[in-house]
Amino acid sequence: MINKKIGLKIKQLRKGWGLSQIELAERIGISFQQIQKYERGATRISVARLQQISEALGVNITVFFEEGERPLKVSDLALKYAPDVDSLDPVQPLNKEEITLLKLFRKTKNKKIREGIIMQLRGVIELENRK
Repeated sequence: MINKKIGLKIKQLRKGWGLSQIELAERIGISFQQIQKYERGATRISVARLQQISEALGVNITVFFEEGERPLKVSDLALKYAPDVDSLDPVQPLNKEEITLLKLFRKTKNKKIREGIIMQLRGVIELENRK
């Protein structure tokens, strides 16, 4: 039963981030068929593999063992791009625009460009707050 609960949580998180089974599988170096087996609860997941999956999905491994539903949290990995932010609040599941933005941002490999994008967005928010 625990395998099915963990598998369902993997599926919910993966879909919440707008990832296909293939994209998640590529991130951790396994086949998408293996992801299917995990999500169905047909295959037991080792702790090491669950850690890889949690890192690929940007969540803490403990999220797979929590009871009840809670909103997705922005990964703590995002804090390295927002040094002036002490903590991030929980967010609602991502909408299509947010998923597109995140996918495009993750495809940007150059750190300076990524930092520039963040600075531009902060500038836009600052301008909007002045109005």
